[in-house]
Amino acid sequence: MSPIDLESASPAEIYEAVAVIEEDEFERMMERPEQRQRVIDALVDHMVGLFRAEQAEDIDARIHLKLWDRPGGGYDHFELRIADGACELGEPGADPDLTLKVRPTDLRKLLTGETGARRLALKGRLRAIGDLGLGMKLPDLFSF
Repeated sequence: MSPIDLESASPAEIYEAVAVIEEDEFERMMERPEQRQRVIDALVDHMVGLFRAEQAEDIDARIHLKLWDRPGGGYDHFELRIADGACELGEPGADPDLTLKVRPTDLRKLLTGETGARRLALKGRLRAIGDLGLGMKLPDLFSF
């Protein structure tokens, strides 16, 4: 099981712990709703922290991030709002400019540098719907 207390750890501490665990252990965590939510929140928080403001001066966009394979069906849904050179996490609201669909295990691999966004997309493990030009800019906007 996880070497960290998910209840008391900060998102940064959770990310650091899940970044180094084995894939099968991570997948087991994703099967437990109480653990999944804390871990996914930490992954998305880390993603926002990888934002490169200097690359986004002229971008005004809403990106919906949908994480598949939720226990019981469905997905976890987040919104990244890019405006005025900043990226903020918010509740999904208005229609997005771009929707990204990915499994939590693949998001983890992307954020840890184990794989790249283009490679995931070519393998069909990352789907982009909407403004594909914005999707092509993601590797520049985030330091994956």
